Amino acid sequence: MKYQIWDGVSDIYTPSGAHFTAAEWKTRYPWINIPGAKMIITAGLINGGAAMEFEATKAAYIRQGAAITDSMTDAEVLAAIEEFENNPPGAGEPTVEERTVAALEFLAMSNLPDETA
Repeated sequence: MKYQIWDGVSDIYTPSGAHFTAAEWKTRYPWINIPGAKMIITAGLINGGAAMEFEATKAAYIRQGAAITDSMTDAEVLAAIEEFENNPPGAGEPTVEERTVAALEFLAMSNLPDETA
């Protein structure tokens, strides 16, 4: 898993090398003290790579097309977010720029004079 729900008591270690106690992290992000608030953090030793409010993040990914339903557990939602990030819609499809270049190349090639022997 890439993400986890912060337990509110574990220390936080950020990618920059900063270390925060749970109390310091709560001071940095006071919204986590709101009853029912859940914070998404990164999983692993460097767990302060993200600090996202769960419901707002969930809604943002739903708007982007992630396969998230209301019946999912928190862990399932985090897995769906990770799946969406790893396999975004349209991945592997040519971009508008690539299609434009291909069309221009086709036009150029189709307008070359025929080769005579």
